[in-house]
Amino acid sequence: MLYNWDAVQFALALREFDVAKHQPHPPGYLLYVGLGRLLNASLGDPTLAYVALAMLFSAGSTFVLYALARRLYDRATALVAASLLAVSPLFWFYGSVGLTYAGEAFAASVVAWFAYATLGGSARHLYWGALALGLTGGMRQSVLLLLLPLWFGCARLGVRSWRRLTLAGGLLAVSVLAWLVPMMWLSGGSAAYLAASTQLYGSVLFPTSVLGGSLEITLAQVRYLLESTLVGLGPLGLVALALPVYARRVGWRAPELFLLAWMLPAGIFYTLVHFGQAGYVLTFLPALVILLSRVLVWAVAAGSERWRRPNWRWALTAAAVLPLVLINTGFFVSARPLPREFDHRAGRDTWLWRARDEFHDWIMSRTAAALREHEAVIRTYVETIRTVYEPSDTALVTELGNTRSYPWLRHAMFYMPEYPIYQVQVGPMPPGFYAPQSAATMILTPGSHIRLPAEIRRLVWFVDHWDPATARPAGLREVQLPYGRYLYVLPLTRAPTEYAGYTFERAAR
Repeated sequence: MLYNWDAVQFALALREFDVAKHQPHPPGYLLYVGLGRLLNASLGDPTLAYVALAMLFSAGSTFVLYALARRLYDRATALVAASLLAVSPLFWFYGSVGLTYAGEAFAASVVAWFAYATLGGSARHLYWGALALGLTGGMRQSVLLLLLPLWFGCARLGVRSWRRLTLAGGLLAVSVLAWLVPMMWLSGGSAAYLAASTQLYGSVLFPTSVLGGSLEITLAQVRYLLESTLVGLGPLGLVALALPVYARRVGWRAPELFLLAWMLPAGIFYTLVHFGQAGYVLTFLPALVILLSRVLVWAVAAGSERWRRPNWRWALTAAAVLPLVLINTGFFVSARPLPREFDHRAGRDTWLWRARDEFHDWIMSRTAAALREHEAVIRTYVETIRTVYEPSDTALVTELGNTRSYPWLRHAMFYMPEYPIYQVQVGPMPPGFYAPQSAATMILTPGSHIRLPAEIRRLVWFVDHWDPATARPAGLREVQLPYGRYLYVLPLTRAPTEYAGYTFERAAR
């Protein structure tokens, strides 16, 4: 099953590519969707096509990381880094779902490999790096933005010829235009593309940035970033405690400064602008794994020298790495998320419940068991609705702003397109709704009056839990499902139905 909102939008893009409809969402991922179409042509399954793509990217990332770490340091560091990245719970998780983040890790590692070779003065790698960076933007634009300082810095320091730098810049621009122009054309022109991108920026990025958000939001993003990085590293994160000793005895040389230049722009952007999903960490996780693996290998080597057993270095390294591999693997395969508790929350323990929610959302939800349960929840919803309620007389309602439910609009659109679907905005946000069957963009229709087809006899709320802040309409029935989820069903009459400030009215025959 498709994992989340973004994964469904990528799948919908296989049917119709239109950034204005968020198929996929701005800024658009033309090359990623193109690769998905190539695989889907032979597999005939959008979910499997994108998951296979993630598997290929995650496998490729491991090999590129090995090559880069060996170029930066030595074979021991490369083997340790590749092994620990392969079993990183976060990296493993995003290699199992149909999202772009495994591709982001692969693309970032490839660009970094070319950038470090350019730092050594190779003009050939300068040009290949420019091409790779430009094309990477067609798969995920954030990599283009966040890796551009690293590439340019290495190019400026390694290749001092302005003629070659200008040629590389031209090659970068051409490779960007190669996907940007077709993407704008497929989206209905530059005006439609810019309108969709501006709308997404105003509704998603600006409210979380330091320009439009509060200090509380910035601090929350710092927590999310640290928690996600912790899941990505596992016990390898403890090696960070040895970084000051490493810096004092070994120093910050070119490889370490290179890795810092790779990580720093992403860390700043995710803290001060936007951090939406744990997968964002995969932009810099390969660099962090290489750095900490190097510190681990150095510490083991220093220990073997102190014990006057230099020949034990490989055995001691294996003894240090094996527990890390087993712990990461055990966590990803065996750890299970606890059920969410919404009721009986004491007011004075708000911080404790918030910590539990974040622990569930940002740490325990990135495991194989959590993924299986999530897919089972989606499958249960889809099979129950299709089995019990006919699309000819049933309309589905999803909610945006319900703090106790995921916004299931996109899953309803993909798995049950035969049903009339309405997404309503609830909570403190102004009223507005979205009816995908009649919408040309993802912009909500302002207002609270929703006109239903005359043949609709019932509304079915596709939400995890009813928001207690919203009064239940008279006659609403609660249907309990497995995994602690619910459906809410309301038979309709000729009289208009009032709910959360909205009026649902059936059209006259």
